[in-house]
Amino acid sequence: MKFGKNDEAVSPVIGVILMVAITVILAAVIAAFVFGMGTPTKAPQVQLKIIANSTGIQIIHSGGDSLILKDEKLTLTFANNNTAINTSLALYPSFTSVETLAPGATISNYNGLYAGFVTLTPGQILSITILDVPSGQVITSSKVTVT
Repeated sequence: MKFGKNDEAVSPVIGVILMVAITVILAAVIAAFVFGMGTPTKAPQVQLKIIANSTGIQIIHSGGDSLILKDEKLTLTFANNNTAINTSLALYPSFTSVETLAPGATISNYNGLYAGFVTLTPGQILSITILDVPSGQVITSSKVTVT
């Protein structure tokens, strides 16, 4: 029995596989641009100092990017039982008059102005987290003892 050389079927199969692969890669690249799967939004890089005492809370911007306060979510809880005090910078009456917090600036809030009129007493430990809403990243998270 004599075998003949028949290579005709190999080239078309490889050609079809390559065309399908190129089409899938192009579709993935186009979908990434169309659906906005590009670079993620970056959170502002800041250094914040948070002070809590019986008269209220101060947030001091020590350096970095300016914060647009409407884009930030503040979660403030008592550390011992996770009872929420407030969850938005916009809900603090004395914070709402300031739109941005630039380096060197301080915002304050005083006791009695929190949601539910919570009073801070010395020795309480507060858990404070500030989240950048557009990027979904935590800017700062700390525990502060009320003095």
